[in-house]
Amino acid sequence: MDPISLAAGALGASVLALAFSIVMVKRIKDAAEAETESRTALLASQLEHAETTRRDLATEVAQMREKLSEASEKRAIAETTANRVPVLEAEMKELRTALDQWREKGSELETALEKEREAAKEKLEMLEDAKVKLLDSFKALSSDALKVNNDEFMKLARENFSRLQEGAKGDLEKRQQAIDGLVKPIKERLEAFDTKVNELEKNRKEAYGELREQVGTLVQSQTRLSKETQTLSSALRSSSSVSGKWGELQLKRIVELAGMLKHCDFDEQVHFNTDEGVQKPDMVIHLPGGKNIVVDAKAPTSAYLEAIDEKYDDERREALLATYVGNVRKVITELSKKSYWKSVDSPEFVVLFLPGESFFSAALERDPRLIEDSFRDGVILATPTTLLGLLKAVAYGWRQEALAESARDISEIGQQLFDRLGTLAKNFSSMGKSLESTVKNYNKTLGTLEGSVLVSARKLKEKHIVADDRMIEEPAPSETHVRDITKMELLAGPEDGGPDAQAATGDDKADARTD
Repeated sequence: MDPISLAAGALGASVLALAFSIVMVKRIKDAAEAETESRTALLASQLEHAETTRRDLATEVAQMREKLSEASEKRAIAETTANRVPVLEAEMKELRTALDQWREKGSELETALEKEREAAKEKLEMLEDAKVKLLDSFKALSSDALKVNNDEFMKLARENFSRLQEGAKGDLEKRQQAIDGLVKPIKERLEAFDTKVNELEKNRKEAYGELREQVGTLVQSQTRLSKETQTLSSALRSSSSVSGKWGELQLKRIVELAGMLKHCDFDEQVHFNTDEGVQKPDMVIHLPGGKNIVVDAKAPTSAYLEAIDEKYDDERREALLATYVGNVRKVITELSKKSYWKSVDSPEFVVLFLPGESFFSAALERDPRLIEDSFRDGVILATPTTLLGLLKAVAYGWRQEALAESARDISEIGQQLFDRLGTLAKNFSSMGKSLESTVKNYNKTLGTLEGSVLVSARKLKEKHIVADDRMIEEPAPSETHVRDITKMELLAGPEDGGPDAQAATGDDKADARTD
């Protein structure tokens, strides 16, 4: 073969091989694509199945969580129930014990009753047997004897039967009484229990009714108090004179509550003339030592009372409270200019009485420097509580002044008593000296009597001039001594100018000052 043919053959073989290769590659590619599509479909199916499984699992998890939550709630309920179980078991045990006891007692009673019934039945059977035997005996007798003694036998039979029947009846009554003795206490206990329950229920209803009545009364009182408060608030806001009168009334009540007396410890509406004209403070409280405290009760409360009305909003309320604080400052300035302490012997301040704690707290809340500024102007703000404390201190001062005055009076009386005791001691001393002189003269006279007179009398008796039975009683000498006063300071009274009396007087004065 020539080279061209060989080349052509080789080229053809190459083309065939290439075509075959292309066909095989295409087949392989198609197979690979088919396999890939199959695997993709399988994976998609598996993925979808996995997603479905995941959703199912999520649903199951949610359900499990709900069940877990329900289980937790049930567990809490079970724990609560379990905590109550011992108490309930104890109560159930007590109830079962009581029930068992009642059942035992009932069984015992039924047993006893059954025994009694059996015994009665046996006795009745015995009676029937006796009756049959008697009838048989009667039948065995001859008709003549039966006719003759029929009545007696029947009577005897009736007596025996009646006796046996009465005996059985008596036994039944005794057993019935025994049963009643066992049942009666139980019945009485149950009746007492029912009575107690009914009584408790009755008391509960009565108490509930009383409580309802008291609550109703309280509501009515609260409503009435609210209306009266509203009326008072309206009256106080309507006129400044009414507000001033109310403040003066509150001030008078506080002063009387402190135990002070009008025209003795305080005076109202005092008038006095000054360079600026006639001044008339609401009250002047007298202090020990001639001092006084001036109290003014004309506090401007109308703006505050209007501010606490519920019909206003917060902005309007704050504006009214600001007006109230400004009015209070205005009154403080006016009182400071009056200078009451120049006309009345009092400390350099005047008390402005606010008729309620809320008036003071509201003003101080919106003006914290109000106390300092008013004190600097010679005005002290006082509420019922603080004024009552001040008045209590004043009343205590008056009591101390009264005690000091009583101590001075006692000191003067003591000095007079001491002087009179000194005079009495001097008189006693003079009396003792006189008694001692009298005793000495008595003894001297007795010596003269015994040495001269009685000797002559005895001689007359010896001469039988006087009868023997006549005797002259011889007086005995006096051995009594007058006791001297040992406390010599009693003899040195103030009229003698004795140093002891002066020292005693000085001590009494010091004690009086101390008291």
